[in-house]
Amino acid sequence: MNLRAVLYILLTGLFLLHSAKAQINVELQFQRNTFLVDEPAQAILRITNMAGRDITLGANSGSEPWCQIQVSAVRGDSPSPRRNNPVFPPLFMKAGETISRSVNVTEVYDMSLPGQYRVKASIIPPQGRNLIVTAPAYITVDPGKMIWNTAVGVPEGKTGAGGTRVFSVIQLQRKEGIFLYAKLEDQEGGWRFPPYLLGRLLSAMHPQAQIDRDNNLYVFHAVNDETYMLSQIDVDSGRSGQATYRSKTPRAGRPSLQRQPDTGKLVIVGGIRVKDTDLPAQSAPERSKLSDRPEGF
Repeated sequence: MNLRAVLYILLTGLFLLHSAKAQINVELQFQRNTFLVDEPAQAILRITNMAGRDITLGANSGSEPWCQIQVSAVRGDSPSPRRNNPVFPPLFMKAGETISRSVNVTEVYDMSLPGQYRVKASIIPPQGRNLIVTAPAYITVDPGKMIWNTAVGVPEGKTGAGGTRVFSVIQLQRKEGIFLYAKLEDQEGGWRFPPYLLGRLLSAMHPQAQIDRDNNLYVFHAVNDETYMLSQIDVDSGRSGQATYRSKTPRAGRPSLQRQPDTGKLVIVGGIRVKDTDLPAQSAPERSKLSDRPEGF
């Protein structure tokens, strides 16, 4: 094979690669770069059709998914892929259209070990060759700082009665500030719920954690100088809820979560519950509303 033929093949390959990349623009991004261990790490895959015509991703890829996620450790051993890979059905895109898809990376790879990870996505273009690989996105998986934990039994009449569950309260330093989490796990059964994000934490007030008479967890913490969050997690089902409080008066001081000595009930002392309509949107973490509350709340 002469030099001219070799150059022709190389230039043709580079042209095809450039052509494929020019037809589809793909980006992989995370809304933040630090996650607690076992916390869902949601990535946004943004795809733009720049082919000048309508296309369908996955139409010619056969049994192979048109999008694959790759995760590798920056240092140490890379995580193992899980069996439950995300399903990417064929995606029809109009010319010039941009479509976003959310991918939970922790469902694709076992990222239970703390460390920094490199995440990329590869796309099979409609012509079925020359994979389009995104620029790597970097995230850190952090164990956080445990500030409270306790083991409790599951009461009679509830799912898992007689078993033992462990509650933990953890704080995590992120770029955006300090955030509070809770965990519920069954160490004997070998399972755990994903971490519960309780919201931003004002470090000037130490979070208060209490177990009620049914062994459910209640955590009371300050989001800022005026807003306080009460979080509840049921010991058997893991069902969670939240309610927001403020001080009764500007001079009343910080409200607190206390146990009544005569009845053992948990009550908020010095605080008034805030209606949902009175809350600014950014101060309410995305959790289900607190509906089944003990007496006194």
